[in-house]
Amino acid sequence: MSLKKLFLFCILPGIAALGGCLKDTPYLDVSNTKPIIEFGISPANGWFGPFALAGDTVGSPAVDTAIGLVIASPQVLTKAVTVTVQIDTTQISAYNAANGTSYTLLPANLYSMPDSVITIQAGYRIGRIPVNINFPIFPQNQSYALPLTIVNGGGLIISGNSSQFMWLFTPGT
Repeated sequence: MSLKKLFLFCILPGIAALGGCLKDTPYLDVSNTKPIIEFGISPANGWFGPFALAGDTVGSPAVDTAIGLVIASPQVLTKAVTVTVQIDTTQISAYNAANGTSYTLLPANLYSMPDSVITIQAGYRIGRIPVNINFPIFPQNQSYALPLTIVNGGGLIISGNSSQFMWLFTPGT
């Protein structure tokens, strides 16, 4: 048998077979991934809004609700995290320009957000930004937006994709 045939039929297949015996794991190891803070619902997660107002709001009750913050981490944290959010009007301008809409900032008399500093307790992954929406006095012909952004992650990495949230209110849809 020639050296060339020996190489092609014996040695080359042996090298290929042994190359498959590496001790690699087929799974991504995220155990050392640093925790990230983000909004649970955001455009990056496929939620674009608008979150429409269905019909007449006159006589509707004020709604006590919340916007969720999420800690994305391999394990729950053993310490509390304090996160700061603020109104970010630049989101409204960008949205209006991209979509040909005319949303304006939700006036202060139509909502209350008593806390812009939210603490997520140790052992938990979700925090609540409390919001009270004053539906009984919403105008029937105006579209509003409540844009929020995470400005301080309390030592966590602030998500590059999901650090902004904008709640759009469109009457009569």
